Amino acid sequence: MRKISRLGYIAILGVFCFGVARAYYNLTDDFRKGNYMHEVPYHSEWEHASLSTAEQTKLDKILDQKFAYLGKGAQSFAFMSEDGRYILKLFKFKHLKPSWLVEWLPPIGILSDIRENERVKKLEKLESVFSGYHLAYKRHKKESGLLYVHLNRELDPGKIVQVRDKLGLSHFLNLNEILYVVQEKAVTTRQEMIALLSKGSVLTAIDRVNQIFDLYLQEYAKGIYDRDHGVMHNTGFVYGETVYPIHLDIGKLSSEEKIKNPEVYRSDLLKIVDKFDVWFKKNYPQYYPELMKAMENRLSTIFGEQLALHS
Repeated sequence: MRKISRLGYIAILGVFCFGVARAYYNLTDDFRKGNYMHEVPYHSEWEHASLSTAEQTKLDKILDQKFAYLGKGAQSFAFMSEDGRYILKLFKFKHLKPSWLVEWLPPIGILSDIRENERVKKLEKLESVFSGYHLAYKRHKKESGLLYVHLNRELDPGKIVQVRDKLGLSHFLNLNEILYVVQEKAVTTRQEMIALLSKGSVLTAIDRVNQIFDLYLQEYAKGIYDRDHGVMHNTGFVYGETVYPIHLDIGKLSSEEKIKNPEVYRSDLLKIVDKFDVWFKKNYPQYYPELMKAMENRLSTIFGEQLALHS
């Protein structure tokens, strides 16, 4: 039997380590303290008015519940309350701070420039995300399903909340130390469309599409622009006394006065229509003509002229 060379052992070890790392990631989604806690510089502009007594009581009651791991997105780890009505989002800093490889670079010469450029780039990205949440909380609260945002850390001891991670392990978190969001639980627009169209509820699906159009029109009227046009996963519906749409991931919202102009927001709304177009055609071709006709009619009403969408 041939002996395995030193390079062979190194290769085997490398494959083994890679496998262990991938297994860890798949089992945990890389939920760990280093990814949900980060020293973010204080921003006075991210502060907001204190909650009313009724709002604070409601928030305390929500946070008295235990939260179970629901999943992760590009910006956060999400945990669902015991009653299934609320989401606790912990910001995910993995992509909002310099990588450990860059941090290890010695601060000399060109390496110092690389470190500084990476630091500035990540800080700008973080500030953009947090500014989006602050904007939504301040000017688009209900339409974003937001109950509370905590964007600056506090030194005093705060409320302790219990969360269970993907493995079912419990973590007790001091919320004053953590940057987080409390949001209403919603089903994504994709999930809602699947639920409706899988049982042939085309008219209700059309109503939901119109609700999404209304959501975007409200944002345009407020001068709010969303740089993420992923409508199928980035918007959803809250089931309460009524069913209403909300924006789910709001870290890419920005204030844009020019978006109030119909000539400007027309092209943006058509990007949303294109997302629906592609998804309906691929997943429910039997209903595609009816759905597209309904969108044509609504757009014609919005813009005051007859529009024909491509098919």
